[in-house]
Amino acid sequence: MNKKDVITKSTIALLPAFHEIYQTELVMESGEKILSSKSVKQLLEEACLVRGSSYDGRIKSVRSELNYHRKTPLMICQHDHIFAFPIMSPSRYTCIWLFTHHIHNFVHENGKTAVTFKNGLELEVPCSMAILIRQREKTLTAMYHFMLPKR
Repeated sequence: MNKKDVITKSTIALLPAFHEIYQTELVMESGEKILSSKSVKQLLEEACLVRGSSYDGRIKSVRSELNYHRKTPLMICQHDHIFAFPIMSPSRYTCIWLFTHHIHNFVHENGKTAVTFKNGLELEVPCSMAILIRQREKTLTAMYHFMLPKR
């Protein structure tokens, strides 16, 4: 496993790379952009596996507990608060994944939607404000559901 293309608490987004060799661009909290030859799904799978589960297992858990069957948020690691959500169907190559705890807000200007991160970075995304708001709400609900102690 390449040490550079590992999803950590510092990962703020995963983007399609549109490159002949690289499949994914990891955007880090520092502003660094890391190109990976792995697909987004491979990177997310590895991130889940090193934390004791699988991508499919995490998705099934969220779907079972919260009934989110489309654009399901991913609980990568509840202990480190690493949760991400897709802005469209994860089966689409153009799907962008955003990491919730880095998001400051969403803006819509001149017909374009963007995510502003806590580090000041802004990322234009091909979806509506309503989708971003709904996806973040679903992810925050999953965070609270899985992080609160069970009675």
